[in-house]
Amino acid sequence: MRDSRRYLGLELAGAKNQKTSLAALEFYPKERKIFLLDIYDRITSHESQSSDEALLELIDELQPGIAKIGVNVPLELPPCISCSRKHCPMPAQCTVPAVKWMRDLNDQLSQSNYQERKILEFTPYTQRPFELWARYLILPELPPAMAFEIDETLGGNRAPLTARMHFLKRHLQETPLVEVWPKLSIALLARDLGMDHGAVTHYRSLEDGIHCREEILARLSQGKGIFIYDRDMRKLAQSLAAFDAFICAFTALLTDQTECAPPPRGFPVKSGWVHYPGI
Repeated sequence: MRDSRRYLGLELAGAKNQKTSLAALEFYPKERKIFLLDIYDRITSHESQSSDEALLELIDELQPGIAKIGVNVPLELPPCISCSRKHCPMPAQCTVPAVKWMRDLNDQLSQSNYQERKILEFTPYTQRPFELWARYLILPELPPAMAFEIDETLGGNRAPLTARMHFLKRHLQETPLVEVWPKLSIALLARDLGMDHGAVTHYRSLEDGIHCREEILARLSQGKGIFIYDRDMRKLAQSLAAFDAFICAFTALLTDQTECAPPPRGFPVKSGWVHYPGI
């Protein structure tokens, strides 16, 4: 009987570039130990395989024992895109649970003059409920230096990756998938570990990124009991894609340790929920 669980993290990039990375963590529940098993960076096509085939083959090689895969892109489409109704009443009158939830949240925040912030019009054909939840209820809880821009599910930067992930999902139906925002996980983990804001603010930068990622990894390794070989530590620090894949894998592991925030009461979970460390 297998005495460990394997958690993968997928940093998915475009099918035609070389930035897709996969991280594999091995967790031993009895000993409460976590090991970075391997990092697979620059997963791309070659002579006999497309990049999608290469990625799926790699995931298959890491079976059996994959408990979950944390992915950095949307697993669900905006409610209007997945809607099968023949006639659209427009968002202001829509009774689809996800759209109604978005409308109700916007109305509540607008009426309460929420933190004197402007509440933007929502677009349920590019956004999902979680993106509103994160914008108005999660990010304001973070120090200003750790805030970041939210990429909409079908926004210009996200749409091609969302489409690719929905193709891959058809081939990963036997494996539990969870959505992760590495930027959000990093901000919350850093706060939990009492880290300096500067490392989080600049961990994606070209100039200071490697040093900041090294600092974050060292604190995570020490504070969360993750064993990482020196060669892999260097690899994670040098590659932002590999680093984010590692964060996706670790967040996926946290979901099974009840250390991630649950959806709020009444949230339409079928519309998609992004898993993040509890605030």
